[in-house]
This record gives sequence, structure tokens and C-alpha cells, in this order.
Amino acid sequence: MVNGAVVFIEDTPSFRCKLPGLQNDTFKIQGKWHQNMVDISFMNVSDEECTVFPNISHQINVNQDITEPDECSKWVFDTADVTYSYPMQFTLLCDDSSKLTKSYIFNVMGHLVGGLLFGVVSDGVGRKMALLLGLSVSGFAGIAWAFSPTYEWSVGMRFMLGFGMSNLYNLAITFALEMVGPSKRMLVGTGLAVVYAGGGAVTIGIAYFLRDWRHLLTVVVAPFLLTAFVMLWFLHESPRWLLTKGRHSEAETILRRTARINKTALPRGLVEKVEIKEPPISSARALLHAPRLVVKMLLLYINWFVLDMTYYGINLHAGNMSGNLYLNFFLLSIVELPAYALCFTIDRFGRKKIYMICMVVGGLACLSSLLVQLYANNDLESTNYIKITLSTVGKFGVAAGYNIIYIWSIEIFPTVVRNFSLGLAIVSANLGSMLSPVIVREIQVEGIGEDTLPLVIFGAAAIFASVSTIPLPETANTDLPETVAVANSFKNRRPRSSCQSGNQQHSVIEENSLL
Repeated sequence: MVNGAVVFIEDTPSFRCKLPGLQNDTFKIQGKWHQNMVDISFMNVSDEECTVFPNISHQINVNQDITEPDECSKWVFDTADVTYSYPMQFTLLCDDSSKLTKSYIFNVMGHLVGGLLFGVVSDGVGRKMALLLGLSVSGFAGIAWAFSPTYEWSVGMRFMLGFGMSNLYNLAITFALEMVGPSKRMLVGTGLAVVYAGGGAVTIGIAYFLRDWRHLLTVVVAPFLLTAFVMLWFLHESPRWLLTKGRHSEAETILRRTARINKTALPRGLVEKVEIKEPPISSARALLHAPRLVVKMLLLYINWFVLDMTYYGINLHAGNMSGNLYLNFFLLSIVELPAYALCFTIDRFGRKKIYMICMVVGGLACLSSLLVQLYANNDLESTNYIKITLSTVGKFGVAAGYNIIYIWSIEIFPTVVRNFSLGLAIVSANLGSMLSPVIVREIQVEGIGEDTLPLVIFGAAAIFASVSTIPLPETANTDLPETVAVANSFKNRRPRSSCQSGNQQHSVIEENSLL
């Protein structure tokens, strides 16, 4: 919900300079007399958003050459969609418009720093404690951001919000996957992605009724604190994590309670027999002797970078597109549901094939917006619908690709450096996220509208990322690579058979905990 709310919080509605001397000036034309004043004040002004002629008579047409337009310090806004947004409160407009992008980047920097810390906390003191800490920091930082007295304070609180939220999704996935067996990983992982998309859709309804960014932000971050309170009393620690720490009695207590709820039985003495052999510690320097693995990792990082850039970029781009902001974002959110449902086919048809198809389809859809811009009548309402449709198809491909790349990466990275490798992947993704607001808000090319250029860039990047995966191996129904040497080989690994799975009951917990 928070990631979805950012689209409405950061929305900069249409605006212009406030007319000098008119106290009750509004963006909406109040009458013929008001239109006349606007026409005279901005006669021969190329940028009515940032400059206006001061101290002129609105009673008669005057020669505007006798004075130079001044930069304005007050503005009026079109409040049809958003009555009060973050850029409106801190006047992040004209020369200060880049401050909005900087604020977003500070939020992503918080993700970078927090991701490193919460990974250590999760492995060191437990999944539950890491979740509680992240939820609490996110909740308090979000509320503090909503009531920021200054722009500088808001940037600091956005950093802390990103810090707290940095690993919440990854922790939730880890926690959930550690509660199920191998056959349910795809179902649970994709189910969490569907819930994530549902949160974005719910945010649209909240934002529709709460059009002041402070109220909207408070409502979407408050559940962090509520969830932390509920988890404190009702969520147990991960039994698999407890076993890795040798806390067998605590793990058995939780598992027996789970078995009782599920109306099954846990054999006595089974937990005591479980031994989790932690994988050997391997320095990243081992990768220097595995050039083919390094190439595969770099190709995956390129895709993580592009996916984060395009995913969040298309979301932010919803404010640039014509039409209703709420309908635009609703379409971009709801299309994630069929995208994630498509991921259930990757066990049958493979990760690589489905991923490349999704990225190419999404990329071509985004690139096609350039053809619409060049050859269609952009004044027609139907043209805007076409652009919105193409953007939605692009989001479909990227959302499906994001879910697949997560699973694919885990199956390519070797066990001994998997956490290290995933950490670098998340860093790459965050770097891509930093670039998305720059593309959406800062880059301009003459002849290509702001509702088209970002999609062209995202589309080209998606197709490039898809092509870059050609050298990567298919990993569907194969064993996870344990060592750098195995991962470095392009040879196909034998899939697990049901017989092998039956003989490896005690290693299932170890295998799941790696995720």
C-alpha cells in the first residue's frame, strides 16, 4: 500500500503562477472576467507555470513588451484529482522540482542501508525480531514524514521509512517459505506476490477518498504498527531458524502446536534427530575462479536493475499519462494479478522461455507508444486510451518477469554464496529504482511527449534485459547448486525424483531455510 500511495503522494497536478493582486485566484476559471485576467497576465509568456507579468492592468490590453516577466513565488493548482500533495506543500516546483526526485532517491538509499542491516538481524536474532523492528521503524517514520514541518525533515523521514521497509517483503517471503515444504514454494511465493498487488489496488480506493497526502500516508503506514502489535503476541519464530541455532525444544513446541491445529501428529523424537549442516563459508574471492558463474551473475544483476527501474518507473509514470489518475493506476495494479498467475506455468515450460516472452511482450508494448505518438492524432481521446493500454501491457510483462527472476536467481546462485549474491541483486535493483524518477520526471526530448518518452526508455531496456538472458541456463526441476564449481558449469543438473525426496527428509528443512 505504501509503494502504491507514493504515486498519489508525489503527484504534481497542473498548476500556474498565482495572479498578482488577486487574493482569491484559483486554477479553475471563475468566469469570463477571470479568463481575461489570465490571458493578459500570461500574454507572450512561454512558461506560465513559473513566470508571470507583475503589476499590470487587467482592465485594458497593454503592451507587454514594456516589462519582463518575473519568477512567481505563489501558485494555484488543479485540485480535481489531488487536493494537497507532497510537492504542493513544500512547493517542489519550477527550479525546485528536482527536489522531488532527490527525496525519492533518499528513500531508496534507506532501502540500501536497511537491506544490509536487516539481513544480519534476521540471521542473527531471528525472523520475528527483524520483522517487528522493520514494521515499527516503518510505522513511526511514515507518520513522522506525514507531519514533516520542513522539506529537510521530510527527506530524513523518507530515508528512515525506506530503511524500515527495506527487507519487509524479503523477510515475509523467507518466513513463509520456511513454513512450507518444497512442493508449496511456488504457490506460497506467488501467493505473496498476489497479495502485494492487491495492496496496490486497495490503495486506490483509499487515495480516492483521502486526497490530502498527509491523511493518505498516515492511513497506509498505520497498519505497520498494528501488524507489529499483533505479531508480537501471535506470531511464533521460524522453527527452521530455531533449528539452525540449536534450539530444538522451542522448535518442537511450535511444530507440535502446528500439528495439533492441522489435526496431524508429529512423531516424538523426530526434531531431536534433525541436524542442519550449515553450508561452508565461502569468500566472494572464490568467484574469481569461476568466470562463467560471474558472467551469469552479472547478467542477472542487469535484469534486476532493469526490472526495478521499469516496474516502479511505470507506476510513477501513471501521473504523466492523460486521463484519470485513479483509473490509470488501478489498471497498472490489477494487471499484476494475471501476471503472477502466469508464473504457475514456469515449472512446466521453464523459467527462461516464459521470462523472455514476458519481457519482450512488455518491452514491445512500451516501445509501441512511440508509434502512437508519431502517427496517431494525439488530440483524440482514443489515442490516450491506446497509450494507457500499452503501458498496462508493459506492466504485465515486467511484473511477471520480476516474480520469475527472483526464483531463477535463487536456483542459479550457489548455496555457499547465495545470500551474498542475492544481496548484490537487491543492491542492483535499488540502483535501478533510483533511476526511475529521473527518467519519468527529468529527461525530456523535443518532439516526444512526457507521456511517451519514459515508456520508450523502459521498453528498450526490457528488451535488452531479455536478450541478455540468452546465455543463462534453464533451472526448472533441477537441484540447487551447492558449490561455486557446480554453479560455474553450464551442464544441466539432474532433477530431483520423488524417491530422492523421500530419502532426504532430514535435508528438506536445510534446503528450505536457504531461501
